[in-house]
Amino acid sequence: MEKHHDIRPEDYDLVISHYKNLITRNENVIDAYNNMGFIYMEKEEYEEALKCFLKILEMTPETAGTLNNVGYVYEKLDRPDMARHYYEKALSVDAGNLEAHINIGHLYDLQGNYHEALKQYKKAVAMAPDNDTPRFCLAVLYDTHDMYDEAMEQYKEITKKNPTHVKSLYNMGRINFQWGNYTSATALFNEVLGIDPDNAGALNSLGLIHEFHKEYPEAMDVYRKSLLIDPFHEEANFNLAALQYALFRVWPERARLDEIIRRLNFVISLNPFHYKAEKLLDRILEEKKSRQPS
Repeated sequence: MEKHHDIRPEDYDLVISHYKNLITRNENVIDAYNNMGFIYMEKEEYEEALKCFLKILEMTPETAGTLNNVGYVYEKLDRPDMARHYYEKALSVDAGNLEAHINIGHLYDLQGNYHEALKQYKKAVAMAPDNDTPRFCLAVLYDTHDMYDEAMEQYKEITKKNPTHVKSLYNMGRINFQWGNYTSATALFNEVLGIDPDNAGALNSLGLIHEFHKEYPEAMDVYRKSLLIDPFHEEANFNLAALQYALFRVWPERARLDEIIRRLNFVISLNPFHYKAEKLLDRILEEKKSRQPS
């Protein structure tokens, strides 16, 4: 399900009020319910979104699009059985509905059923071999199960047809980085930045490559650029703090321990389960305590 409106969040309630007035006047009722449903989805008010899409099903013949929308809302409400029920109903209306096949594959993936997810995504790719979406889902499935050769094959297939597919290029760069192919990874991350100069993830990844080559000023620079774009980027914050601490141990005058501690605390506030940040913070606090005069 994609966002269907270019509406500022601060205007959501005003626009919903407008659609409710249309419904009261019995004008463009189906469109009004549909548009309200999407806005409620953007607001993460899933119960309200569900009411809108179910109302459409009451008023019109079932369409695969509306059935997919209902299924997606149930998925967001963490009711996978109901979500699958509506996705399968979408296929009963339109057996070739690509979105429903992808949605069912995604459900299987969420539930840890790799083989059924694989089957659905492959079916979707066979139905629409030139469509990026099912092939990307298949690639990510391989990727998350550490099947990097298979993932790379799919990412490459996508970028042959769509050379500006940023997510595929980025993931290819990440896999090359994991393989130790730093030259290829650098080229891919720079390709991403050529298309999307504000891609904080690509900048953060370039910082890691600079660190590997012991190019510490360059690493610091790209981490900071990444954080200018996205101050809440978890890994860029952690990587910058970790590098600052490593340099602090060699040149204490070049970094402030309190600043490093604040940054690590910020990372943990973003993700309380960030084990590396917790471990590094504990080490720094212990070291700081030992430096204090008794």
